[in-house]
Amino acid sequence: MKKWMAFGILLVMLAGGCDGPGNKVNVEVGKDFKPAPADVVNSHGKIENLEEFEHFFENVQNGKKDSVRIVSYTIEGDPILHDLEFDGDTIHSVEDTRMDAYGTGEVTKMSCEEIEYVTDQELADNVYNLKQCDKKQYNETLIWYD
Repeated sequence: MKKWMAFGILLVMLAGGCDGPGNKVNVEVGKDFKPAPADVVNSHGKIENLEEFEHFFENVQNGKKDSVRIVSYTIEGDPILHDLEFDGDTIHSVEDTRMDAYGTGEVTKMSCEEIEYVTDQELADNVYNLKQCDKKQYNETLIWYD
């Protein structure tokens, strides 16, 4: 129960941080978006293609170049696209919230030095976070599941 409450609070905070109505990018809301077969899909902690992300995580740990896309769905069903590319040294993160009707309507780019896997967190039992990033105000949680 605490995990769902924490998840709900996180989503409310993300949605509540929107700018005024004139600052949003006009992009069609993405309820009809179809993920690619290799995309990692996160529907409120239910993960499809987790093995694709685990392979990416392993490659980062071993210094091998790789990339992955995470598609996370909001409570309303809108997709948030998160592309990660590891160049052998740095993880380049691009999160696109333009298809989220209640989101910021932005594309956020940052670079990070590592991915951390932690267990038994308040959000979920299994959590992957980006670490040592150049944008500290950004949400660094990638995937969470029980």
